[in-house]
Amino acid sequence: MADDDGDVMVCANPDCRVAQTGRCVEGFELKACPHYGHEAAEGDEADVVDENEDEPAEGGGESVNLRAADTLTPSAASGLLRAGEARVIAILGSSDSGKTSLIASLYDLFQEGPVAGIEFMRSQTLHAFEHTCHDARAASRRGEPHMNRTPLGEVRFYHLEIGGGAAGQGLALVLGDRAGEEYREASDDASIASAFSEVVRADSLTVLVDGERLLDAGARHNLRSEVILMLQALRDGDSLSSGSRLALVLTKLDTVQKSPHAERTARDFEALLADLRRLFGDVLSTVEPFRIAASPKTEVLARGTGVPELLLFWLGPAATPAQPTRQSPSFERAFARLMPLDEPEE
Repeated sequence: MADDDGDVMVCANPDCRVAQTGRCVEGFELKACPHYGHEAAEGDEADVVDENEDEPAEGGGESVNLRAADTLTPSAASGLLRAGEARVIAILGSSDSGKTSLIASLYDLFQEGPVAGIEFMRSQTLHAFEHTCHDARAASRRGEPHMNRTPLGEVRFYHLEIGGGAAGQGLALVLGDRAGEEYREASDDASIASAFSEVVRADSLTVLVDGERLLDAGARHNLRSEVILMLQALRDGDSLSSGSRLALVLTKLDTVQKSPHAERTARDFEALLADLRRLFGDVLSTVEPFRIAASPKTEVLARGTGVPELLLFWLGPAATPAQPTRQSPSFERAFARLMPLDEPEE
């Protein structure tokens, strides 16, 4: 396809199909798109630099540097925790289980208004949210919703400042997202789990169970084993704090409900829930089930189904670890039953 001047439409963005659709995949006007009109360079993933970046603003005013508003580093996320009341949520799951979709759907729900009586106030990661949500929106011109995978070797933190309802006067919600492959590696080497800062500091853990894999007769047993081994590795690596709260989340609920194997999948999910309560009841104060359709590919359920209920669980108070009861030893002689007293400080 050619533009009004007869030039062939090309774009440096490999995901753009402007030559077929005549529209920018990023939603820009063609003249405003920084990639349009440039050939894609093989292996070139460098960011586009504004040629006027170092030029002063019109009228002689000083330029203003704005926050990048990208995902937060662990140190930046720690700063939020010191600034006021906060909840850290570690979202765990295998690749394609729906971690990024869950984060994006929560942000999109807040664009429409309060969620479960809770209102959006501000965020330090707005650009990261928008980038994550873009491919799931109609503006991306994609045939079906799509979410980019979390890069290996890093944990990304998303920030939401919320208030009202269960959030009270306001608190920071910090969502930790790490590549699923890294959690799987921890199953083979528990020492890796000690480096998962989002898990160590988490007020609530959220383990995602891929509904599509649970539907698969050949993959469902492996999925249950993966979840159990992952949590076992976190416990062996001393990453799970005593009294941790865990949400077990069945994802892709729309696909599950549309399947003829929906009842079998529901039974498998309940069986996994029972296993986790039995195997990890010594360290987890509660394990609650949730079922969501964060980014449905069908019209069976609305986008974000089940997410408000999960949000309310995240905002619940962290359980206080149980203190062990000291048992006094039994002795036959009365003298042996005397206990030493602490000397008063001078």
